[in-house]
Formats: sequence, structure tokens, C-alpha cells
Amino acid sequence: MPNTRKSNYNAISTTALAKYFDIPSQTLFNFLTEKSWIEKIGTHWRLTGKGEFEGGEYIQSLKFGEYIGWPKTIIEHIIFQELLDIPLNVETLGKRFDIGSHRFNALLAELGWQTRFHKGWTITSLGKNLGGIEKEHTESGVPYTVWPRDIIDQPGLEQALEQLSAKEQSTEVTSGVSKKTSPSKQQAALNFNEKINWHTRDGHNTTNQQHHHVCNWLYLMSVVHAYRWPLADKKMGCCDFYLPQANVHIECWQLHEEAASISQKLLRIDYYEKQNLAFLELKSEDLNRLDNVLPKLLLKYGITVY
Repeated sequence: MPNTRKSNYNAISTTALAKYFDIPSQTLFNFLTEKSWIEKIGTHWRLTGKGEFEGGEYIQSLKFGEYIGWPKTIIEHIIFQELLDIPLNVETLGKRFDIGSHRFNALLAELGWQTRFHKGWTITSLGKNLGGIEKEHTESGVPYTVWPRDIIDQPGLEQALEQLSAKEQSTEVTSGVSKKTSPSKQQAALNFNEKINWHTRDGHNTTNQQHHHVCNWLYLMSVVHAYRWPLADKKMGCCDFYLPQANVHIECWQLHEEAASISQKLLRIDYYEKQNLAFLELKSEDLNRLDNVLPKLLLKYGITVY
């Protein structure tokens, strides 16, 4: 029988330890398994003799049940330096920013750190200089890249991630105002009916955050697109996006949209249907999961992004 103790407030769980090191919890569980500190028996994680020697113990919690706890001093153990030196794959890096691996790969390629090779990615000289390593999948032989965890601190990538998140990229069109403004100043500008531009990676100046995300996504996925493209019937105004490769119009439904904008959008959709023009709609909830939604929608019109 394992020696189970009651809640120990001086102990730290493996999951909390992973959070401290800013790595996925499964990565840490796998690492500790490789180092023979823990092992999985059935559906439960159990300590090995090595794990007990390093201070691991079973903690009983009313909220979480039984789990493995470690002394807080464990964070200073030399073994974790080895863990932090392990390069991260693109999927792991992207998760930290809610960016899918395909889009993160495309971003690294845009920066010139890697290039596409058939279904995979090969490292460039610039990427190697930044610590990137090229590997290949054991079974398929498809190449892929891994990167040091501090790669996100590189100015080029750090700036790109800020721009993709659109947190500090709003810029007022009117003169005499700082390019990067605080939220309070942005709100003040809006109160005076001043326009805000969201600068995208391809140079478009989008008028709202939702369009900013869609435009960046299309650009990184190498989908040629026009923003605010005027329709043949000038009374219909402009569609949000137009994809000339497949003659597809895109309309984005925002969570909070003015009545006049909704009315105009409905008129355009009616126009597409009557003129038998290809179009697709992105709902407000779709705008937060473009990596899952857009590839499927575009594939129906013959556009492949993966």
C-alpha cells in the first residue's frame, strides 16, 4: 500500500510543477516517466523508488483525490535544466498563443526561419542560427522543425505574435495621435467617431479586430485575398473579403454589429444568392477558431491550405 498523506500545503503537484516551468503537463509526466521517477499503472500515476527518493509522496485531497506531490524545493533540481533545454515542436509553441501548428509553421516560414518541403518543413540558415533543429518523422520521413523555448523572445517573432493577437496594434487614422495607444485612449477615440486601423501582416488596414484575424490567417495560409472588395453593383457596397482564386466572397458576422451593417450584409447575401455568386459566412464564434473552421470551408471551393 502506498504511503498516502493528507493535504500537504508544502507539496506541489506535477501539474502545478509543469505550469511553473511553462510546459504542457503531459510533457512533464512523460519526462518524469523517462527518468523513472513515476510510472503509469492502469489509469493512475505511481511513484517509483527513485521518485520517492527524490521526495515524491502521495497526497490526499478532498477536492482532487489522491495525487503525487513534490517538495517545493524540487524546482531547483538539476534534472529540470535538462527538461528546459529540450527543444519544443511547433504544436507546443503554438498552443501558448492559441495558434494552430499549420499557421505557426507558416509564420516561421514568413520570417524566413524555415521553408516548406512537400508535406513538411526544412530549416533555413537563419533558423539554424536561432537554434532551430530539423528532424524527420520516424515512419513517414517528413521533415519538421523544433525550437528552443526562448525562441518566442526573438524580436521578429515576438512582434509578429503581438500583431497576430491584435492587442497593441490598433492605430488611429487621424493625425496627431500616437500609433500605439492605450485602451482608454482607443475608447476615447471611438467615442469621438474616430476610426481605428488594425495593421495586418500583409499591409492591409482592417477596421476591426475580427477582420484583422481573418486577414492575417488568409495571408499566412497563402490564400490570395482582397479586403473590402467592391461588388459589381455599387449599391451593394463591399464584401468583407474576396478570394479571386475561386471567386468566393466572405462575410464575417461580428458579435456586436450595428444594425445598419447587419442590414447591408443581409442585402449582399441576398445579392450573392440571386446572382448565383459563391460566398461563405463566418459566424462570430467561428472567428475565434479559424484554424478549425476555414480550412474545411475553403476546401469546398477547391482551396487547399494544408
